[in-house]
Amino acid sequence: MNSFLQGILLGLGAAVPIGPLNILIMSYAFTSYSKALCLGLGAMSTDSFYLMLLSFGVLHLLNTPLALKIVAVFGSLFLIYMAFGLIKDANKGVKTDPNLKSKGHLNAFFKGCFLNLTNPYIIVFWFSMATVTVSANNFLAMLFGLIVGILSWILIFPLIIYKTRNQISKKMMKMLSYFSSAVLLFFALNLIYQHFIKGLL
Repeated sequence: MNSFLQGILLGLGAAVPIGPLNILIMSYAFTSYSKALCLGLGAMSTDSFYLMLLSFGVLHLLNTPLALKIVAVFGSLFLIYMAFGLIKDANKGVKTDPNLKSKGHLNAFFKGCFLNLTNPYIIVFWFSMATVTVSANNFLAMLFGLIVGILSWILIFPLIIYKTRNQISKKMMKMLSYFSSAVLLFFALNLIYQHFIKGLL
């Protein structure tokens, strides 16, 4: 039971903080709850994958300056791409954009996977949780708890956004899209700063 509860707390710790993933989930939820859910499920699969790598000690190989720099490059480029995609969608109209509606659920799932795979902060987060996972009495119970914790968040968070979307005007949704893109750009630039510029100053 302790391992299961630890897994739930780990899942919530990974899922709840406001970051690129939750910003994208919110943006997707304005148009489609199911696609926002698929985005979250993709990220959850990556978190589960990282937890398994950590349990076998493989994640330690990624916790090197060179590996994190490589991940940061791909992560920042992907975030910039997603940010400009949000700006383009906002200019077309958040609710009626046919391009977003034409993008399938599998597309959203893989975006969630790629977003977490190219986020070095996720790698550092799980690496910092090494002592917790190593001390777990039952790894499968912890993994199940992790899935329950993340799943509860990605089920409830986009549902709230989706159910209240009609109370938000088109102008407000457009502003939220611009805000979301600005947040994604901030995270992208922060990745570049932390891994390439900070050490030079």
